Amino acid sequence: MDIALIFIGIGFGVFAVVWYRRHDRPVWRSLGITANRWSALDVLVGLVIPLVVIGLVFVVELALGAIEVSPGAEDWSGLGGALGQIIGYALFEEVLFRVLLLSGLVILFRNLAAGRWIAVAIVAAAFGAVHLTNPNATLIGAFGTALGGVIYGIAFLATRAIWLPVALHVSWNLSQALWGFPVSGTTGWPGWVASTSVGDELLNGGAYGPEGGLPGMLARVVIAALVLVYVKLLWPKGSIARLEFAPDPVKRPAHVA
Repeated sequence: MDIALIFIGIGFGVFAVVWYRRHDRPVWRSLGITANRWSALDVLVGLVIPLVVIGLVFVVELALGAIEVSPGAEDWSGLGGALGQIIGYALFEEVLFRVLLLSGLVILFRNLAAGRWIAVAIVAAAFGAVHLTNPNATLIGAFGTALGGVIYGIAFLATRAIWLPVALHVSWNLSQALWGFPVSGTTGWPGWVASTSVGDELLNGGAYGPEGGLPGMLARVVIAALVLVYVKLLWPKGSIARLEFAPDPVKRPAHVA
């Protein structure tokens, strides 16, 4: 990953922390890295949605003849290491792109009616661009990855916490690996089956993976819609237009005797 982007993210994160302190906001809760009453449910929902949706992508691509399937891994001894990598990468990227960079941009654009959506779009574009350095990366694949950045940005701002975007991110990558797809251009993960792309890359994403193909991109849109349904159920008065659902953390007033 570009070291300059890491420093930019840290800079925006520092800006957010300073702003929170100056406005008497609880810093850790405002950054979304403390647990709350919804954290366990966020993790569960975030793990289930991509697992189901990627399973549907597998079925669609198989029906379209866009992939050929062979038996999966016989040796699962590397699953623990692979899972550790998937969780580690997802956690690092969510902290950098959502907790730090997105938090700072939201504050910067706070006076604009669509400020949160603008911030999500900027961070998603950066998220997609970073993946152009991945093996087998293409501009279409980077666009599909940017759609993932939109999902994670929505999840972070709607819940005001890191748990849902991290779970969605982990589950998306893990689900691709389990169904035998490349994970953003990387292969070698143990899976239930091994899926080989054949024919038009617009249908399967080629060597980059499902997000580089139309079914995978449509899956991103479906997941974003399901995330919005989920947060709307939790906070019925939330606004999609403003991307505001969970209330922003405020410091509790001091107890007066």
